[in-house]
Amino acid sequence: MTPPVGVVVTGSNNSFLVETPDGTLRRCVIKGKILRTLEGYYNSLAPGDLVRLEPDAFRPDQGTILGMEERRNLFWRWNEKGKSIQAIAANLDRVVCVSSGRLPPFRPRFVDRVALTAELEGLPLLIVMNKSDLGTDPEVEDRLADYRRIGYEVLVCSVRDGRGIGELRSRIEGGTSAFVGQSGVGKSSLLNALEPGLDERVGEVSEKYERGRHTTTRSVMVTLGDGRTRIVDTPGFRRLAVRGIPRDSLVACFPEMRNLAEACEFGLACGHQDESGCRVRRGVEEGLVHPDRYESYLRVRAELDQTAEYAKKPGRPRRDYQDDDE
Repeated sequence: MTPPVGVVVTGSNNSFLVETPDGTLRRCVIKGKILRTLEGYYNSLAPGDLVRLEPDAFRPDQGTILGMEERRNLFWRWNEKGKSIQAIAANLDRVVCVSSGRLPPFRPRFVDRVALTAELEGLPLLIVMNKSDLGTDPEVEDRLADYRRIGYEVLVCSVRDGRGIGELRSRIEGGTSAFVGQSGVGKSSLLNALEPGLDERVGEVSEKYERGRHTTTRSVMVTLGDGRTRIVDTPGFRRLAVRGIPRDSLVACFPEMRNLAEACEFGLACGHQDESGCRVRRGVEEGLVHPDRYESYLRVRAELDQTAEYAKKPGRPRRDYQDDDE
């Protein structure tokens, strides 16, 4: 008999809450060391992962995870404490990066890193500028216009006056979306505007997993009332570290720089920093690449360069670069 396939809702270590095909939730543990393919990851599974289950014959709310179906994609970050990739959400149809213009202030470096990770996984990115009722500065409007220019979809929303909520609902309908944002951007309010009580349901799922202790420290997947639309609510990130990308491939994660990089005199060997004949640098001067986007590229490149340098030396890699994702 073929084991039923469920979807991970939340969890960590060796305990996960899994939604079964009939819609019930089971607390499941992983059987043995079956997920060897995920060695080197900070966590073994993430919300959205499809897993094969063995239901517990005596406890209908529990079960065992026998294996994982192949992932279509994965939104992740580098966990600096564990020195490994931390899976945030799997098998997505899009990434929704929630930001705000003033409270808290707009953080383009963070948006660029979310965009970079989405590009790596081939995921569409939707940038949501929340709290539009507070107004936006010209510098923010300039960055939003540039995101649109290079091909990213941007929605301007306000929970207070309802602007853009209906359009956001239609954009995510029928798919699985990860909502990613820094603390304070109004992600919880946005979820409740999409469906009243949705944030409370996130808390209820967390409490079910934590046995009464509310938590916002891990991702949780919830299904909207239509039964087809799923949202992975992620914890508010202070920063989004990126590692493990080949340095020469980084420029390909910036859509407006890809074709320019191919025209560099040094080709793929060009670091696009201070080399003469660099087409990307000339693109910045010509207005084809926004200076802030280029600065984001340089910061990530510096991280990758230093990680590679210190990895060659014995002992723990140092972290003496500065990156505040602002």
